[in-house]
Amino acid sequence: MFLAFKEMKQSKLRYTLISVITIAVLFLVFFVTGLANGLGFSDSSAIKNIQADYIVLNKEADGAIIKSNLTLKDVENISEQLEQNATPLAINMSTLERENEKDVDVVYFSVNANQYSDLEIVKGKDFSGLNKNEVIADESIQIFGIKLNDEITDKNTGKKIVIAGFTKDHTYSMMPVVYADFELGMNALYQDKLSYNAVVYTGDKAPITGYDTMESNEAVKTIPGYKETQGSLTMIVVFLFIISAFVSTVFFYVITLQKTNQFGILKAIGATTSYIAKGIIIQVTLITMIGVVFSSLFVYGMTQVIPEGVPFRTSPTLVLSTAALFLVLNLLGSLLSVNKVAKVDALEAIGRVE
Repeated sequence: MFLAFKEMKQSKLRYTLISVITIAVLFLVFFVTGLANGLGFSDSSAIKNIQADYIVLNKEADGAIIKSNLTLKDVENISEQLEQNATPLAINMSTLERENEKDVDVVYFSVNANQYSDLEIVKGKDFSGLNKNEVIADESIQIFGIKLNDEITDKNTGKKIVIAGFTKDHTYSMMPVVYADFELGMNALYQDKLSYNAVVYTGDKAPITGYDTMESNEAVKTIPGYKETQGSLTMIVVFLFIISAFVSTVFFYVITLQKTNQFGILKAIGATTSYIAKGIIIQVTLITMIGVVFSSLFVYGMTQVIPEGVPFRTSPTLVLSTAALFLVLNLLGSLLSVNKVAKVDALEAIGRVE
């Protein structure tokens, strides 16, 4: 440990530069990871947090809830086969318009309020206590200037609705979700007859003849474009990890080559390979931890000034797991330098001409 700290103290500029590079790369990794997490969450949080264990769709939908179409007869047929408390679910996209204000695109989730488990309300009325023209909206709708108890017009139907409460983390395809009871009639926006996308229920999985049943978390992966977007962002993060590990590995390997004769002298006076290797590993760990700490602080600072509409989402768990993976990759890269140290011959190194 003494050797590691002594060398870093003597070569401040060299190790400061690699620390700055590590901080920059880690900041980029944290940012892209948070962006990928935020995009995925904004695209699917309403499905992830749906108040149900299982979702029943028609077989032609191939697991995509937005492609599923159930008639009233289908809903009755499914309900007859279920012993659990169940409710139909209808998903419709629409637009809210306000006088002299920008229109707001939303997604209606229409359910039977009496049979649907109560949503987690952060402000306003409970879902089961709504009047006919009242709805519950995701709190992200507030960035458009919409407040509690505001009366707004649905552009497609001309109906007046009142925002009676706000829920949290319920967005779909980057749009705020508005929960409405079937009495409001939002599941008949584009046709005369009522239509449904699914039947959702809580409890044990029940066999339902003629329909597909999936867990709610499986339905997230079938959202159009979700897997493709997450796959692209994941590839970017993977390559950032690879590049950062490569930079760190090359840096320490070059330093090891430059100090070959010094390591030879240390071996000649009795220093073991494990002692020298320990110094290299300590340096790699310290620089990585410095990068983690400062890049985390920069990311936290960025989250305080980033616009509310930007889909960026991070957490201590995400930061710690990313930092741990980064440290492991750097330590694996340092083994190349350790291997070089192990091959250093004391006599050859001392006799080397600089």
